[in-house]
Amino acid sequence: MTTRPALGPDLRRSRRRLAAVGVAAVAITATLTATAHPAERVETGPGRDVDGVVASPAPPAASPDYRFLSSPDFMNGDIADLRRSPRWKPGMPNSWNASYAQTVATVMDTFAAERPDDVLVAGDLVNGHWGQDASESGVFGPVGNDRQREAALKRAADFYYSHWRARFTQRGLDVHPSIGDHEIGDNPWHGETRRSRFHRAMVPTYKARFAEKIIRPGGYRMHPSGPAAKTAYATYLHPEVLLVSVDQFQSVRGDVRLRLDPQQLRWMDHVLGAAEARGTDWVIVQGHVPVALPVRAWGSSQLAYEGGTDSSFWQTMAEHRVDVYLNGEVHDTTLIHEDGIAQISHGGILGANSTVGGTNYVLGEVFGDTLWLRDNRFVVASADRSAKLWQTTPQGAPVVAKVFEPDPPVIGEVVLSADNQVLYRDGQFLPYDG
Repeated sequence: MTTRPALGPDLRRSRRRLAAVGVAAVAITATLTATAHPAERVETGPGRDVDGVVASPAPPAASPDYRFLSSPDFMNGDIADLRRSPRWKPGMPNSWNASYAQTVATVMDTFAAERPDDVLVAGDLVNGHWGQDASESGVFGPVGNDRQREAALKRAADFYYSHWRARFTQRGLDVHPSIGDHEIGDNPWHGETRRSRFHRAMVPTYKARFAEKIIRPGGYRMHPSGPAAKTAYATYLHPEVLLVSVDQFQSVRGDVRLRLDPQQLRWMDHVLGAAEARGTDWVIVQGHVPVALPVRAWGSSQLAYEGGTDSSFWQTMAEHRVDVYLNGEVHDTTLIHEDGIAQISHGGILGANSTVGGTNYVLGEVFGDTLWLRDNRFVVASADRSAKLWQTTPQGAPVVAKVFEPDPPVIGEVVLSADNQVLYRDGQFLPYDG
């Protein structure tokens, strides 16, 4: 793909034609309806079998121009071998065992086998209930007062974030995360209990640790001013693929609001406007919570962006013709196509006690003017739900043992065009009405 000159808003992108090997695929997908169920009978044509049943099209035979993998809420738990911590002593609990060693390896090796150019993770990397010690383990130090709790929080963040990122580095995977509610201790943040007051007060500390250990290694040049200066960023993953990663958690008096702060919103408007003027083919925005509703959800507090599709955030994306908005939070998969934006809510919880809420990922492949996406969900081979893996608090703790089958099956596919159309969808990507 090549950079294009600036175009008017109605013809913002100048599209090069697909290579000959991809033209047939475009002909197939262009004839498919956006809402047909794979079992529905429709008029026979390209991409359908002789009985008129919609057939899932195959991507072009050529290698994609760009490939990314998205798995929000990975891992949504504090899962790492505490024996590697200098503070750990024999007899202390561990947030690791042989089962999770196998499970994490299965997932990470699957990610690597997909050969993505980049991995996107839209929040909830960890459990994040730090600065607490419900079992009085002493793993991260004493928590008798706020000073000690803050120190324990920082130690836990440094430990779990370092091990989280190392799993990608060891496999040669470039990862680009955004911040979720568990990166700031998990919701809710309001209330006047000692825990609530401390929790709110620590939001800047939580964000600073996330920025230091997770965002900063990416070395992003484009970022806003203001409170999200270190937690939001934009980067060209490919000359024709822009990623904008936002921080949707704004601290206000007595609470945290699910919205972009004004400086971040102005910055996003500027970045998207520049991409539009440049003629960037594909613009992806990732944030933690869904904006358009309803979406499927499992094991989630179902946070959603304040104001929904009427919000300035969504309207700014629509104005600049953003192609895809990726979010997590809900631990299940839903595609909503509205105002030209394909919102894909997906992801899961590695240690969930259900296959529905288990880990899934979306693989996206760019072939010129089309983006092919498929969602794969891991299947549980075995699980021990009789106990929980140790965490600083029992809330959100993974089941004590869980093993995935290799080769997770496909649960949905969708094909998007660079002019903001859905060319094909099936499975979990079919319309959902709640």
